[in-house]
Amino acid sequence: MYVLIDLEENVALNPETGLLGEMDEHLITTNLALMMESVERLARIGKDLFDSLDPTTIPMVSYPNREGIYRNAGRIANLAYGFIFGMLLAALVALALKGGM
Repeated sequence: MYVLIDLEENVALNPETGLLGEMDEHLITTNLALMMESVERLARIGKDLFDSLDPTTIPMVSYPNREGIYRNAGRIANLAYGFIFGMLLAALVALALKGGM
């Protein structure tokens, strides 16, 4: 990244090194370090998302000793779905018996 000092004379300053020099109009440069940090962060997030398919792994942002958290979350979710489905089925049976009398 450069700081443009004078556009008419094409003078630029490199803030990292403190060098002042003439800028080439046809050469475009950019600092890719910030972009690489973002790409590496996205790669870590993608790996964490892929690892979440294995119930024995732990999430990237969880506390230590949380092995099997995905398995426990799956059990609780299945318990909730089973309870809701069972209650709906019991309500349908009750309505069918009441309507049949």
